[in-house]
Amino acid sequence: MNTKNDWKTTAKILDKHRRAIWISIFPDAIVPIKSMLTQRVNVPGFPRANAYMLDLDAISDEQREGVIKMLARHFDVSIEMVRSELDQGVPILADGVVVSSSDQGIMFSMIDDNLPFERDDSDEEPDRYLDYEED
Repeated sequence: MNTKNDWKTTAKILDKHRRAIWISIFPDAIVPIKSMLTQRVNVPGFPRANAYMLDLDAISDEQREGVIKMLARHFDVSIEMVRSELDQGVPILADGVVVSSSDQGIMFSMIDDNLPFERDDSDEEPDRYLDYEED
């Protein structure tokens, strides 16, 4: 889980145009995200796009204000409108982004515990280990 002082799950924005926008608020265009899993979002010009969600709880008040001003400028809407709707979430488009996480809880939760085979705990030796004939 991300905190204001320790971001464990992040997205690094590589897309040149978007990077230039975000780097003014976040050094190296690295932002905290809520999850490594994407969501479908509808944003102007990108209907049904895959996106990560900015972790608003993990950013400073200064960064939050920077995000508000940037979104208002970018989408040509009032700062008050962005501020009133910000808690609905801020999508980070998945294209042109690399995500990483050092949160072991997230990593373990992504492991599918429904394995495609059954475990055999018997002590019996299998008839053969590989599909080849011995000489």
